[in-house]
Amino acid sequence: MNFSEKVCSFTGYRFKKLYEAFGGQSDITGLKNKLNAEIDDLISRDFSVFQCGMALGSDMLFAEAALEFKKKYPRVKFNAIIPCTGQEKSWNQKQREKYHYLLENASEIKFLSNSAYFDGCMQIRNRYLVETCDLLLAVYDGKRGGTMQTVEYAKKNNKKIRIIDPGTLLRVTLFE
Repeated sequence: MNFSEKVCSFTGYRFKKLYEAFGGQSDITGLKNKLNAEIDDLISRDFSVFQCGMALGSDMLFAEAALEFKKKYPRVKFNAIIPCTGQEKSWNQKQREKYHYLLENASEIKFLSNSAYFDGCMQIRNRYLVETCDLLLAVYDGKRGGTMQTVEYAKKNNKKIRIIDPGTLLRVTLFE
């Protein structure tokens, strides 16, 4: 396989919005499978760097999937883009353990601020993800919030975008 340094950034919903999209059910196996299929397809299109902002929810699912492909294809990289120090401070123990496991296995960890959480740090992270990617992969169904803002920013920057609807798992491709 001929790898390049094509970068896929990821954005998506936190668990609460995912559960709403699934009609209140907490089974997210279908979304995990869809993320695996998307990453596999992107690798076949010479993408080798996968990155996300490490938020709870679909970011963690994406990170786990990217790490599995990193094991399968050693030239695949997973980069954790952290908006602020202590991002995981208020999370429960299990969530913090998963977060630290993902960080320990990341190819690169990039802190965008050496400060604790501040208003705007998540938007800085989202803009960084868009500005440094060749393609944005999003779990998104039109709901307002950070994912919507990130997708809109990617459109304004003429980025290739793949959107996975979390309720139907159908993919829409923009500008590809």
